[in-house]
Parts: sequence; C-alpha cells; structure tokens
Amino acid sequence: MAFLELTYSLVDLKNSSLMWNHNGLLLVGVLLLTAQSINSMENCNDAPTEAIKITCKQIGKWDENTKDLPVTLSVRSGGAREPRSAYECLDISCLCRFFKGTRIFNKCLIGTKTLGKVVRKEYRVMSDGERLRFHGAMWRIKQSGEYDKISRVHSSFQTSPGAHSGPAFLPWHREFIKRVEIALRQVDPTIGLPYWDSTLDESLPDPTMSVLWSDELMGKPDSDGHVRRGAFRNWTILDGSRYFRRNIGARGQLMTRREIDTVVTARDMSLLLSFTAPQRHCGKAGDWSALEYIHGNPHVYTGGDMAVIPTATHDPIFFLHHSMMDLIWEEWRISRQSRSERETAYPQNDEACSSAAHFANTTMTPFWPMVNMDGLSNKYTDNLYEYAPRPTCTRLKPNGCGSKYLFCDFSHGQPRCASKMMLGGRCNGYSSNEEPCYNGKCVRGVCVTTSETATQPVSPTEEDCFNDDQCCGPWAARGECTRNPPYMLTYCKASCGVCTPKTYDLKARCSNRHGNCARMRNEGHCQSKASWMWENCRRACKMCRQKPKC
Repeated sequence: MAFLELTYSLVDLKNSSLMWNHNGLLLVGVLLLTAQSINSMENCNDAPTEAIKITCKQIGKWDENTKDLPVTLSVRSGGAREPRSAYECLDISCLCRFFKGTRIFNKCLIGTKTLGKVVRKEYRVMSDGERLRFHGAMWRIKQSGEYDKISRVHSSFQTSPGAHSGPAFLPWHREFIKRVEIALRQVDPTIGLPYWDSTLDESLPDPTMSVLWSDELMGKPDSDGHVRRGAFRNWTILDGSRYFRRNIGARGQLMTRREIDTVVTARDMSLLLSFTAPQRHCGKAGDWSALEYIHGNPHVYTGGDMAVIPTATHDPIFFLHHSMMDLIWEEWRISRQSRSERETAYPQNDEACSSAAHFANTTMTPFWPMVNMDGLSNKYTDNLYEYAPRPTCTRLKPNGCGSKYLFCDFSHGQPRCASKMMLGGRCNGYSSNEEPCYNGKCVRGVCVTTSETATQPVSPTEEDCFNDDQCCGPWAARGECTRNPPYMLTYCKASCGVCTPKTYDLKARCSNRHGNCARMRNEGHCQSKASWMWENCRRACKMCRQKPKC
C-alpha cells in the first residue's frame, strides 16, 4: 500500500520533534506547553458518580502519558494492501484463506463446519453448548499464548495510545475485540464473541448475587480476590504470576438502561466519538453521559483487575463487556447515520480536545497500517459479525428473555428482562409471580432451596449435568480441571464443577445417573459407548465392580 505522509502542525513546530520510522511514515513527537497540559482530570471531581470519577481520572492519566509519544500520521492512497494474517481480515473470503478452508460455491468449509458471519449473543442467552464451546475456545487460546499476546497490547499507553481518552476509543476497541474473536474462530469457526449486558444485573436488589457470578458461569472471587470458581477458574494474568482478581460490587454501579438509552438516542456523535480528556480551551468537550465515561461503570463494579486499564484484560469478562459497548455503538450507527455517514463521520482533529493519537488519520497503533477512521468501516458488521437483539419480554411474551438464567420482571415499570439470582440472594420487591431465583424459590425475600424444590420429581430429560468419560473423577482428583481446562471443562463438567447434578449423587459408586439408562442398555450402548455408560449408567450395564480404564 502506498502512503501519503502529512506534516501536521499539532502545536508550534518549535514545540515538536520530527522523526521517521522504519516504514517511512512521519512521526510527530508532541511536546505540549505546560499551560496546555492541564486537562479534564481537574474536573473529574465533578463527575456524577464514583465510578465515572474513577474512570475520568484513569482516562486523564492515559491522555497525559500519550501526549509525549510520537504518533504516525498517514492517509492511505493507491491500491489496497494484502492482509498479512487472519487478524487483518474484514471478510470471510480472507479468513477462509488463512484458515486453510475449502471453498465450495459461495461457502467456506473448515472441516465439516461452515465459516460464515457469526451472531454475537448475550452471554446468558447462548445455548449451553454454545457457551461451553466458547469457554473451551477461550481456554485453548489462553493455553496457546494467543490470548495473552493479543491482550497485552491493551496493557500500556505506549502500545495502544488511541485506546482511551478520545474519539478513537470505540473504533480502536472494535478492531481489538475482532482479533480475539478471530483467534476463537481458529479454534471453532462457529463461535461469536458474546456480549455482557450488565443492565440485566443492575436492576437486581443485590447485583453481586446475580447468577452471572455463579460457579456455573463467571464465578465469584474468594476472600483474597482471586477467582478460583466458575468457567475461568484459576485463569492466570498475562505474566502468569497469579490468578486474576475481582472485587464485585465494592465500588461503583453497573450500567443502567437510562444511561444506554441516552447514548443510543443521541442526535449526534458527541456521546460516542467523544472528547473525554479535553484541554481547558477545547470548545467541544463531551459530557458525563459519553459512552467512554459510563463504560467504566462495569469495570469499576467488577473490580480487581477489571477496574484498572492496564490490567483489565486479565479478566476474560473484559471482552464480553466491550462487545456490549460495540453493540451500543452499532445500534446508534444504524438508527442515526446513513450507510455512508457511518464510514466518514469523525470529529475534526483538534489538539486542544484530544491527543494526536485520536486524529482521524493517525495510525491505529499497534494495528498498522490501519488508521483510526478505518474502525468506522461497515465491513465489520457486513461480513464478520452481527448482534442478536438484547433480551426483551412483554406481558404477552413473558418467556421472551430466552434463557434459563433470565426472568421477566413485571414489578418495576415496563416488563424487562433481568438476571436470575443465586441461592442466598435478596429477591424482595417482586410482586407479580415472577421466578427470580435460579434453582430455587423466593421465600421471605431470599432465594432458597425449599423442601418443595428439593424433593420435586425431575423427569429424565431435565438432568443435563454429566461427565462424558469414565476417567473424569480420577482426572479431576489429580488436578486436571486446572491443568487441562479446555478438555476437562467441556467433557468432565460434573467432576470439574462446571455444573451441579440435580438428580444424582456424584459420589455414589453404583447408580444410574441418566434417566434413560435402561433404554440405552437395551439399544446396546453398554458396549458401543462403554466409557460414557460406565460413568453414567453403571448399574444398568452391571459395571459396578469394574474399575475405570484410565
């Protein structure tokens, strides 16, 4: 690709240093006057909430640090440059080539799976199978080092100066999370990066007791803050020195529907492509409703590593949260912009309002040769992914939330979907026969397992928590759930605690765990699927005295 170098007068040239990098692009090292370096941090104490105040100060510090960095200013011209890796792709044809797929008519096959546009769903609306495949793929790219390699670029203002503190925030993160999704798709071509709609949790009496934080899903931290339960139990930080941390609900609050509605219905782009770290004399400073400010709410509420920009990607939920931010942006683009405006409307460069890292034609570091405006491309959602609608329900469709982890709240204004709560959670305030408790009942304002729910007969098809291998128990006892999570969390769900059996005792030595063991025995599965049947239909197959072949 050919480039046209531009000499930007960001400040007086006597206050700038000019350099050239190895690609022949002009580097402008910006040295702002002391009087100009006073930015919005001094106004952070005016923020309306604690979480936004914390976010504002981090954004201001990030901006202050990037001011002294050289940035590459370029405008693409001439022919398009061929992608060097799958991460640079913006269509399925390109991915197919790097994935070594087979083209059949207009489709790309990776083995027996079709590589096509994926649908990003709310994490709890995914089917159990989809969610397990997502968990497994995340563990695969973690073990291969690819997760850490991609995530590391977010850990420093030096490697990602345009990631925060200005209008490049959303375009930069769109490209960033796209690359994680592509890494996941190299493991399983059908996987789309789910999103976390934290408004589903925000409306609860106690969001810390949302089923999202249960052992079945994201997991709660132990007393020391480390997350040793849930789908990402014992997930290490980027340098491998410890497990990642959370401190759920210690500070701040989650995003509200009103905050999101304010952004989605905004008349112009000032709340999305915002100047969030302006100088005193910037005449276009955004307000506290800007998406970059309010996106900090779930960061601060989740706490631990998520609460600080350089360590936020230590927590896998980071990518689900930013998938939601991308959804909000896309909703606004579709409702408020024409197709051409989506790719061309970007704030005017103004050194009083943002660092040069956020200028329209600044290289989107480290994703060279992309520039910030490339993140506006329609190709992302035309070719690679689209969003499933956020969960909704009505009185006519009370089950519209579409997940066993969600319920329809009729008691607080218009019907809305909300996350179910774990046992022990406060469930007071629901007066319209809702079922807000996951695997329990609301009794005197608390989610409990009642005698009714504990003894209620369960049909054979209702149990869905099994091991798929006769060696799951011994393997789990040896610590393989931690050492080999991609396999164990997929095929040994019961022994690894991914789920909890409802109808059988995992410790029983001679039992039928599945309700259809007799039928499966009569169909010959004791021989054809011996390992699975030994684990789950031991009594029916008369295998109680046999030892597992591990």
